[in-house]
Amino acid sequence: MKKALGMMLLSCSLLLAGCGDGETKKETSEKTTANVEKPKDEKATQGTAEQEETANNEDAEMPENAVGIHNGEYDITNDAGYIKMLGMFSSDMSSKEDLTTTLDFNGFKISLIPSLVDVELSPEAQMDEKYKGKTNTKAIMITMQAENTLEDDVDYNGTFTVVTDTGEQLSSDGGIGSSNEAVQTYYGKVKQTGYDILPLNGDKLPKSIKLIMSPPDKLVDGAYNGNEDLGGEKRIEFNELVTE
Repeated sequence: MKKALGMMLLSCSLLLAGCGDGETKKETSEKTTANVEKPKDEKATQGTAEQEETANNEDAEMPENAVGIHNGEYDITNDAGYIKMLGMFSSDMSSKEDLTTTLDFNGFKISLIPSLVDVELSPEAQMDEKYKGKTNTKAIMITMQAENTLEDDVDYNGTFTVVTDTGEQLSSDGGIGSSNEAVQTYYGKVKQTGYDILPLNGDKLPKSIKLIMSPPDKLVDGAYNGNEDLGGEKRIEFNELVTE
């Protein structure tokens, strides 16, 4: 569990390195690195009076019981807001070492971790149409790393659907409108991390999900060659929500 969550945090930290202003990136990177790599050290936790005041103000803004599993050890902050980890979904295909599930589209590989999260939305995120003005939302977060192992150019559109055991059907924002940084054209052998957050609409939280992912498209001479060469859609059942 800890290895899997550590991988998720690492993926998100790589994304955060390219988002926001310099100060935000620095603060987020320090927080993420501390959670993943560094043991608690009394000297390391001593900061200036200004830093301590800032931390106290941030804590004051958080509601009671704001942290996720393991006392918030795996919670993260990014452009969406403060993300509390409630659990991770596991499938028969998930790695026993870190719970990642890898989908191979004939050489274009997507390694992903679906998780159940509680998001305290940032002011910017609250303006996003998909959050409908909410300040807080439960959601399915898909953290992924896409890798093109082919010599060919491949266009990954980021289109997938999540169906929950509570009867909800959630779809990603694929294509040019997607905020998922893994959605792009891969010119040869390159890889990219990304994530997508799909808000839940109901009050009942899912314990299992089905993921339906569309294949990428191969490019030939700069034009779409269709996705026949890269296989069809893939459907994976994630039957267990891991919380420990």
